[in-house]
Amino acid sequence: MGWFGAKTARDKHFAVVHLHDPWLALGFWCGVKILRLSHIRWGITEHGFGCYSRATHDDGLVQGPRVQRLLRRMEAAVLRAAHWVVAPTQMALEATARDLALPSVPTHWHAIPHCLTPSIDQRSPPLARNLLGWSATSIHILGVGRLVPLKRFDILVEACAIISQRHPSSNVQLHILGEGDQQGLQQLADRLGFGDQLHFSVVDDVQPYYAAADIYASTSTTESFGLANYEAMHAGLPCVCTSVGGVPEVMGIGAWLVPVDLDAVVRALDELITAPATRQSLAARATLQVVNTPTTDTIAARYAQLFQS
Repeated sequence: MGWFGAKTARDKHFAVVHLHDPWLALGFWCGVKILRLSHIRWGITEHGFGCYSRATHDDGLVQGPRVQRLLRRMEAAVLRAAHWVVAPTQMALEATARDLALPSVPTHWHAIPHCLTPSIDQRSPPLARNLLGWSATSIHILGVGRLVPLKRFDILVEACAIISQRHPSSNVQLHILGEGDQQGLQQLADRLGFGDQLHFSVVDDVQPYYAAADIYASTSTTESFGLANYEAMHAGLPCVCTSVGGVPEVMGIGAWLVPVDLDAVVRALDELITAPATRQSLAARATLQVVNTPTTDTIAARYAQLFQS
């Protein structure tokens, strides 16, 4: 695909090309050299937290130490050759530099955050719950993400099961939005007596769920940015998020940050469920955190400046 991109850039007389992982960029870089396209400026987005070979390894593409060393040397070479490298947080850039054994973050690397969707659903919780068919008297906890091991939804399911047993009158309902294999999580919930209170959905529009939920929770082991966390915070939800990757930089005071630990997640959710004032305080902190969020136009202007410089 990188080679195809280089031929397309030649045929259509492109001056700037942006690639979305270092292996695409490797193919493109080879194409630039072979086709002698020295006039084209190009750069890369590093989407994972840390180098790309580590991110794919953490996501389940297991690589041995020799392969990892080779891939990291190749990735470092590609990132040196690029005119720019972008990651969504400064912490992600620093992690990538460490993974590639660089003494510091190079000057041509830039942190540019992700954009939000154009608007956040402003409908009231009762209207949103009515739309989704949710009970008006239950406590609804929302999780969003792919159903893969690194997201650790098993921690969230078990935490909600424990909370449900402690506070049966709250009728805790857990809604997980995301694609993947639901079977393991459903079996865990059934074993814990929480099966009927766990709900899975795959949707195109997440906004009504943010509007309807009482609490948002993320128990992931890694996030370079955490767009779902970011959207939940902008929706004014009290958020419980694991303090991993770039999450502390993105969420700041707008979330209750916890380690990837069942007891810590249970403590946070227990407090938020039993103390409405704490939920309101955390939601207010979320509102404060998003005051200075860059707009889509601002982020687009930063990319434009990068491409034109």
